[in-house]
Amino acid sequence: PLMKSIRIPLITKFAAGISIVVLIFGIFNALFLRNSVTYVLEYEFKKRGFFIARTVSEKALFFILSDDSAGLNSLVNEIKDIDPSIRYVLVSDTSDKIIAHTFPFDVPYRIQNLHQTDSDSSSISFRDLTNSKLNIRDFKVAIVGLQGANVRVGMIENEIISSVDRTVNRAWIMVGFFLLGGLLAALFFSYTIATPLKVLSNHSQLINIENIKEGIKTIEASSRNVAFKIRRIFNSNDEIDLLYQNILSMLERLKQTHETMNQLQQSLLQAEKLASIGTLTAGVAHEINNPLAGLKIGINRIAKNPENREQIEAYTTMMQDSLSRMEQVVQDLLTFSRVSPKYREATCACTLITKSVKLAKYRIRTSKLNIEFVAANCPHHIVVNSNQMEQVFLNLLVNSIDAIMEKTTLIPDFEGLIHIGVQQDATNAYFVFSDNGMGIQPTIMNKIFDPFFTTKKTGEGTGLGLAVTYQIVKDHGGDIKVESVYKEGTKITIVLPKTNE
Repeated sequence: PLMKSIRIPLITKFAAGISIVVLIFGIFNALFLRNSVTYVLEYEFKKRGFFIARTVSEKALFFILSDDSAGLNSLVNEIKDIDPSIRYVLVSDTSDKIIAHTFPFDVPYRIQNLHQTDSDSSSISFRDLTNSKLNIRDFKVAIVGLQGANVRVGMIENEIISSVDRTVNRAWIMVGFFLLGGLLAALFFSYTIATPLKVLSNHSQLINIENIKEGIKTIEASSRNVAFKIRRIFNSNDEIDLLYQNILSMLERLKQTHETMNQLQQSLLQAEKLASIGTLTAGVAHEINNPLAGLKIGINRIAKNPENREQIEAYTTMMQDSLSRMEQVVQDLLTFSRVSPKYREATCACTLITKSVKLAKYRIRTSKLNIEFVAANCPHHIVVNSNQMEQVFLNLLVNSIDAIMEKTTLIPDFEGLIHIGVQQDATNAYFVFSDNGMGIQPTIMNKIFDPFFTTKKTGEGTGLGLAVTYQIVKDHGGDIKVESVYKEGTKITIVLPKTNE
């Protein structure tokens, strides 16, 4: 299995990077400093030890030649008392016999024979016999003029080690301060860099095409964040600020593009709606022409016999009915053709279907086509844009009518039927439009919702009906399903969310 990638925050990367650099620098610096200080202190320590030993040897020569044992012992004790780092001083004669020393009793055997194991070395380090914590350096200097006679001075080395440790500790303390300062600097700079990026990232993830205006306001408001204020104090004006401006510019362009797309979509919906009205022209003309004929007859009869009061009253009533019919037709068309409002409201589904059926009947040019619709099963309310949903239902009805009319050209006595069924459950309403028309060929089933795709003759269809229907249903959070058998019929089911009754 693939390993999951671990997301490391930018502030952690800054802190870790600076910490690693400071630690590496500190380690190398401490090692270099330790070696350098050790070398210098070692050199000075040897120089000092040999200087003391030579000083004693120069003064001891007089006492040895004068055979003044008491003076020689007094000399070595005075030298030891001068410097607390001197552990012991001893003098040996030409036969390597110790003739003076600072020990309270006899010289320890190990110290006596120290240089016998390494006679070539003039300085030897060893652990103190009485105090294991002390390191002693034994310096051996020959007494000039007395071959074989020597002066040995034992000095405590711990001071060198302590000095080195103190120096290295100070170096580590400095490294610690550098590390702390680096971490604080990393936190500061990463805050001023990472926080704006994090703010932009978080807000960008929440922005979608629907709330882009609020998103722009939110990102602009984020510039009041402390990190942005700090950046303005330093007048950074770097890549972060450029990214901030570019994101705002991009969102502004997206907002303008979205507004343009909405306008174009509304124009497309309105164009398709007007095209649908165009398909009803013949039926509308028939619905208006008949009342007009009645009006014409009534006016002519009244004009021929203006004194016949009973006839005038009868024809006046008939003329009022004709005018009401024409007014209703015009009102239906005006209501359907108006520009759809942008809001949605709880609407009675039965009313929408009834209006759509009424308009669709203007399209019917035969008496052998019936539309069945039982309004009793309709959900009480569905939350929709009522004008757009009328357009959806009308598009489906017109397509069914056209499919049946096409079939009547092949079967003259064919009885066409469109059935509208409505079902519902707790959350959705289901509108089923089924007809026994020509159906849809399987080869074009996957194209029926494509814009401008039509099987009708040139001038008889725009190819936008089902495309617009699909878009409206999807915008309402619904779904549309199509089942069809070629030359037998089609069933289209629209699923829409509804409100509780």
